[in-house]
Amino acid sequence: MSNINWNQFFNNNFPNTMSGMNTNGGVNTGGIQNTPGLFNPNALPQPSTPLDVLIPAYITQLSQTKSELAELDQQQTVKMLKELLNMPKNFDKLMEQLTTPNSTLMPEQQKAVKTALMMLASSMNLSQLSSLLQNSSKTAMTNLYQMLAQYNQLGISIKDEQLGQISKLISFISASSTSDVQSLKSTMLMYLPWLPLTDPNVLKLEIGNSGSDGGESDSDSITVMIATENYGNLSAYILKTDEDGIKIQITSSQTFPQKDFIVLMKEESKKYGININFETSTKEAFNKEKNEHSQTQVYMNTSPGVNPFLLLISNALIKNVHLVDSKENLRELRKERVDNGKSQN
Repeated sequence: MSNINWNQFFNNNFPNTMSGMNTNGGVNTGGIQNTPGLFNPNALPQPSTPLDVLIPAYITQLSQTKSELAELDQQQTVKMLKELLNMPKNFDKLMEQLTTPNSTLMPEQQKAVKTALMMLASSMNLSQLSSLLQNSSKTAMTNLYQMLAQYNQLGISIKDEQLGQISKLISFISASSTSDVQSLKSTMLMYLPWLPLTDPNVLKLEIGNSGSDGGESDSDSITVMIATENYGNLSAYILKTDEDGIKIQITSSQTFPQKDFIVLMKEESKKYGININFETSTKEAFNKEKNEHSQTQVYMNTSPGVNPFLLLISNALIKNVHLVDSKENLRELRKERVDNGKSQN
């Protein structure tokens, strides 16, 4: 991984340049299959149905106090956005639909393995993803107002704060669809919903060369660098092997629980039937003081082919690093409460 400037990275400085390449190639040019969302006005029950049956959980939350509305959960908001855009709930389903839209019916485990092998042998058509976001965002706003009209008929008022938030996100997705790189970035953020979708600093993505130790470009590889809140910076180099498998080279601080993280990754990869090998190393962490503004930051560099299965593994890797990091936050919070309790006695 000699192409990574470790001095720059471990001093918490991410590259500032964003160089994107339009990637119009791909083994599949078929359209993505639609996944029915919750916002189908024609499917609403009749007003005689009890309200607690009529209204999804997030609508119940929206009908509460204004202060609760102002603190609407980020993950819940992005869930609503994906439903309005008629996008799959899970990232693996999106990758599957973009790569194998006409997959045949078969047992779920067999289908998962076959689909994973097809994704591993494919390249993403990013222009297709951009078109998907562009077309979906055009209808999402209409769907939103149709839904609001239906709920208004039921006497349920959704506040301006919520409407403005969702409208802003739809507009953001629409603007992102004009660039293949931005389309991919926005899509990744929608499936990492704790990272604010519109914050340009939480995820930086480039499509270019990802080099191995020899410094040569790999046709199927992704480099992921993550600035965690508690463990300093972590780097993962993900590449496809000749044996239809995956290798992940991880470099992290000595305090990062690599064994726990690898257990999480192997557990998640079982359903795909793809062999994943890990190589681990450690490096001294950059000593950065944690404060209330600390947040996870991600930098991704993918080879021009944009392998959909490697993208899927990258998504899982970022989620599991965040999970490990969040568990440390909980441990710190519990320790703080215990210490406060002792000091009051």
